Amino acid sequence: MIAKNIKKRYNGRSDRMSFKIEINPELKMKSDIMFKAFYGRKENEEFLQDFLESVLGEKIKIKKVMHDVRLEQLAKEQKFGILDLGVELESGEFINVEIQIKNYKNIEKRTTFYVCKKLIEQLGPGEDYKQLKPTIIIAILDYSFINLPEYITETVRVVKEHREYEINNDVKYYYIELEKFRNKNPDMTKRINQWSAFLDMERRDLLEMACKENDKVKRAVENYEVLTGDEEVKRLAEIRLMSKLEEKSALDCAREEGLEQGLKRGKKEIAQKLKKQKMPAKQIAEITGLSEVEIENLKWTMKKIDYDEVKNHSRFFCIIEITTQID
Repeated sequence: MIAKNIKKRYNGRSDRMSFKIEINPELKMKSDIMFKAFYGRKENEEFLQDFLESVLGEKIKIKKVMHDVRLEQLAKEQKFGILDLGVELESGEFINVEIQIKNYKNIEKRTTFYVCKKLIEQLGPGEDYKQLKPTIIIAILDYSFINLPEYITETVRVVKEHREYEINNDVKYYYIELEKFRNKNPDMTKRINQWSAFLDMERRDLLEMACKENDKVKRAVENYEVLTGDEEVKRLAEIRLMSKLEEKSALDCAREEGLEQGLKRGKKEIAQKLKKQKMPAKQIAEITGLSEVEIENLKWTMKKIDYDEVKNHSRFFCIIEITTQID
């Protein structure tokens, strides 16, 4: 059950207020359901804009926000923790916000694919390449990705012949690694750190400081509180949770079946060796747990290896390859 998430309490001084935030683990801002539900609402667009400006370090104006999937579809999908949020700016630039909770080892390929796709979509037949608008990738990751101490990495695909001559600046990548962020003691007067605390929602102390420093973050948290009580969002979160549990159950069953098959294969291999040593089937059955019928049905084939395959060895071996048929 999702309770009220924000309780205001005064610490004895009227000029200071702290927030105690109780967050549903399935409805943190970085979860795909909540992220889409939150930023899919027009009233929350100002918070998305403030976050994007804090990453880019410049003022922007959002023209349109686009989602790849509907919430109902997202709740039932098996690709847990992956979401694309597309933003078209008034300037014509495109921003793709990528959320990835689990490391599927494919973030570089995914972002490269998106960049290529957006660049191709911009031009029609015969149109000039000069009309291409920059494409920006912001990847929010809940794991460590780049082997650098900073939790935000800006990668600008730029080739420079001379310091003053920039060949290309049409594609930019920003990687925000939340795992690194929450293990630091960031300067909470910086907007990017404030919004990272809001997205991560793992450290309440950082989120409380963010609310004190930035009124937009404070109002975003209040809107988040309202949304966690929304019956439709809770229903979709429950569907999502059931899908996760079903996937986990299927994986566990497959793992158990694999272990069982592997164990039986091992028993048969032992039985083969014992059978080769002329041990009676009854005794082999007692040792391996296989039935005498299974043991008797183990088939052996013998294949002589050509001498040319071993003629370089210091000694001559008569090599026998034993092939076992295992059901």
